[in-house]
Amino acid sequence: MSDIDKRRYERVELKGYIADIADGHFIFGGIIEDVSLDGLRLNDLPVRFGIDGKQYRIVVSGGPSNKHFKLTVFPCWKDERGSSMDVGFEVVENNGEWKTFVKQLLPDISSEEDVWDQYSAGKR
Repeated sequence: MSDIDKRRYERVELKGYIADIADGHFIFGGIIEDVSLDGLRLNDLPVRFGIDGKQYRIVVSGGPSNKHFKLTVFPCWKDERGSSMDVGFEVVENNGEWKTFVKQLLPDISSEEDVWDQYSAGKR
């Protein structure tokens, strides 16, 4: 089973959002393909983006409200396709606005129980 198939939570497609991510030398732009409670996938990153097993800061922006979210992420997998690649990231730090945003996208998370906080409490 590949890393992309080992997801803990369902992902939902996200259209109209981009992310800027720095590798320590350059800032790269990627298109956000989908998000889940604990991660996101960026498309169209150049293969020269350095995935060094370290945390990265990204800024997510776009959508109908043109909001901006600052996140800390950790790369989990990559899929190279010629000169570009998709990269799956675990979200390791976020703000309350990001949590609320993702919860609204996932219809299964609308229960009284706060699944995000239960999940986050057991991590790191």
